[in-house]
Amino acid sequence: MRPSALAARAIDLLFPLRCAGCGTFDTALCSRCEAALAPAVGPLRCANCSAAWEGTDFCPRCYGWRELAGVRAAFEHEGAARALVHRLKYQRYRALAPLMASHLARLAAEMPPSVWLPVPLHPSRERARGFNQAELLLRRAGLPRPPTRLRRIRNTGSQVGRTAAERAASLAGAFTVEGPPLDGLVVGLVDDVITSGATARECARALLDHGARQVWALSFTRASLDLTAPHSPIAD
Repeated sequence: MRPSALAARAIDLLFPLRCAGCGTFDTALCSRCEAALAPAVGPLRCANCSAAWEGTDFCPRCYGWRELAGVRAAFEHEGAARALVHRLKYQRYRALAPLMASHLARLAAEMPPSVWLPVPLHPSRERARGFNQAELLLRRAGLPRPPTRLRRIRNTGSQVGRTAAERAASLAGAFTVEGPPLDGLVVGLVDDVITSGATARECARALLDHGARQVWALSFTRASLDLTAPHSPIAD
């Protein structure tokens, strides 16, 4: 086992679970804090990208999207839901994955994709972290996968602090697909959080070029950013 993976496993074993909302021991999220999470589906959400939206049409964040057929997310990227994403990704608490994946599995059952792929990390970043959080969530959710592999071929670095336009530019051409053609399949992408959508859209472009009929994205949280302010950096 790689040193980075050993470190991640040690975190799981040495540090007990605490609720991401209130700090209660022995649970990733207590029932009271889980009930307080803001759903990213249903009323007052964009029907296309799951962002907060009071209008009747697609919201301004996704109005011009062409690559993705739609986005679904379990919760708004705030409070305890945001804390879960950060603890899994940055603090390497892999023991949080089953809880998060259970919400993804519930949403995936109501979506069109027949096969699913994780949004990939660059190999250097995956080695440093010890795992890919999207891969872990997909595996824990038990979603079916094709023999095709989606790969990140350029290390684009962290997207935190970049504007939506900067994210899109840095990710252009960063992904490739290997393996059998997707032959008209409807494919789903799994990730921990969707912010500007630039990563999912670039992955979708590569999958469509490899024969996918449609590509959807599924994430644990959705950041409802004000993308009408193009020069504002994105924090998460």
